[in-house]
Amino acid sequence: MIISCPSCASRFKIDPQALGPVGRNVRCAKCGDRWHQPPADPSPAPDSAATAALAPATQVAPAPSAKLNLNLVPMAMLFTAGISLGLTFSLNRIAITDGIPFIPYVFWQALGAGLILLILSLFTRHPPRLTPRHLMVYAVLGSIGMSVPLLVVNFVAAKLPAGVVGLQQTLVPMLTYAFALMLRVDKVNAFKLAGLGVGLSAVLVVVLPQTSLPSPDMVIWVLVSFITPLCYGMANVLIAVMRPPESTSLALASVILLTGAVIMGVVMVATGGWWWFDGIMSGGDWALIAVVLINAVFFWLLLEIIRLAGPVFFSVQNYIATLSGIAWGMLIHGEAHSIWIWLALALLFIGLALVIRGSLKTEANS
Repeated sequence: MIISCPSCASRFKIDPQALGPVGRNVRCAKCGDRWHQPPADPSPAPDSAATAALAPATQVAPAPSAKLNLNLVPMAMLFTAGISLGLTFSLNRIAITDGIPFIPYVFWQALGAGLILLILSLFTRHPPRLTPRHLMVYAVLGSIGMSVPLLVVNFVAAKLPAGVVGLQQTLVPMLTYAFALMLRVDKVNAFKLAGLGVGLSAVLVVVLPQTSLPSPDMVIWVLVSFITPLCYGMANVLIAVMRPPESTSLALASVILLTGAVIMGVVMVATGGWWWFDGIMSGGDWALIAVVLINAVFFWLLLEIIRLAGPVFFSVQNYIATLSGIAWGMLIHGEAHSIWIWLALALLFIGLALVIRGSLKTEANS
């Protein structure tokens, strides 16, 4: 008997007798979702090979469309996440250049977004759990997946064009695959490795020619900004590996953000960098409020997309964020980019095509 997970569409072959006369609760071995599986309807005896007795959690190879989860819901989520993330590059620049110190800026956007999601998780009666295992996951993901990369991206926001900051996000899909190889959750693939090489060449196109940036002094800040995609690539894989199956996306996203807020709060107190609204709303203040709302949506989407379609699929949103970041920068700041930036974008998307080709080949052979 074949059953299908209602959340991620993964299929499993089980012994119909394991369900009993009234069915039983089962858990997806891929995404961790739980549901009640009713017994099979009486029908003529199927082929003996199809009814071979297997353990209830034995997974069979889904069709490629089910494995990649390229249905409308994850795809819509992906574009929403990418376009909203691209907008934050310009909003960060507005807030920082308006005088908001970057450490309090990261603190307030994490705290605000985390509290919004925490309230929603309490309202849905699925609050975060506080076992030692959960606290360890929160600490790791809150630092690598939130506080460190946001600290870096906001630090360089006023030192680089918004489009160049967005360009760093295009490294995340390739770095996600690299970390997946390191943690042995993926296999070596020639197409994926070629994509990583093309992505590296795109970065060198931006860093090496001085004419690719408005000022040669910006090269050092481009290198510093690489910390952000490194953290996001590692976090994508760790979310898939470390996520407790019983945690909802609302609850987990809230504590990731709140953990990041605690870390940034400590840094803020240690550096004496306290900041609060002065009562007169400026463009930077409104930018901060907008980023709070965007982060609340984005971190929930992050966890939902990884739960439904996996970290590699989610990481593709960084390419969407890059294009939208450049578009937002041109629309809001009137930015213009040299031909080197556009060449880098072309190379990065070639790298993406190679990575996707390799992913499809791996899925077809698995």
